[in-house]
Amino acid sequence: MQLDQITANIRLRSSWEAVDLGFSMIQRWWASVYPALILFNLFIFIPLFIFIPSQYYVYVMLFFWWIKPYSHRLILHILSQKLFNNDLSTGQALRDIPSVFRGNTFGAITFRRFSFSRGFNLPIWQLEGLKGKARAKRQDLLLGAVHSEAIWLTVGLFLIEIILTFSLLGLFLLFVPDSHFESFMSHFFSPELGSIEAWVTLAISAVYSAVALLIEPFYIAANFALYINRRTQLEAWDIELSFRKMATRLSEKKDTGI
Repeated sequence: MQLDQITANIRLRSSWEAVDLGFSMIQRWWASVYPALILFNLFIFIPLFIFIPSQYYVYVMLFFWWIKPYSHRLILHILSQKLFNNDLSTGQALRDIPSVFRGNTFGAITFRRFSFSRGFNLPIWQLEGLKGKARAKRQDLLLGAVHSEAIWLTVGLFLIEIILTFSLLGLFLLFVPDSHFESFMSHFFSPELGSIEAWVTLAISAVYSAVALLIEPFYIAANFALYINRRTQLEAWDIELSFRKMATRLSEKKDTGI
């Protein structure tokens, strides 16, 4: 690992300081993350909405929620490349998808899907490439000190997604005139079937998908920063970088004859 190429300020941080570092990563590299993430999801879901009957749109939204771990892998790939100063275009990120999805992808949407610490463990699964007992031992070592933070990060950002989704839907309803509100709400349900109209399901799906695409990069970046901070604590990255900088300064003074 080329620590001298790292673009973040590596130092010992508290867990929540590390989360803030992750949020700053997205603020800095959003132009690299969001275009690739949006295109990846459009390639999957536009054909689904075109070819699946409208009465099954609710299952498309559930499918989107279920396979979010695949989007997480793409986000982490982009962030890890940017962190180590590797320029990655949107096209290159999309071309890297087959290699990014190689290994542990089935577990990501099955038995690991409901793990509250999956965001923190993702760099271990994806970047370190460990398997079996070695991976389990590595997870126990890295996650042990920040398990509660990883869980609360998952719960907190999930609640933010739900709140934003219903807030945006509520904001839309505020613009419906009072004189038309009752008739408008009656169109939410099909009188014949007693079910939610397809266009309503589509609207809710679109709003939730947009909110999730906005929030998920922050979730992965925060967990990635927690992971980097734990490795800094255990492997003394900050000390190693300090020695490297010191060696560089001494080498420069020697070259200049000072």
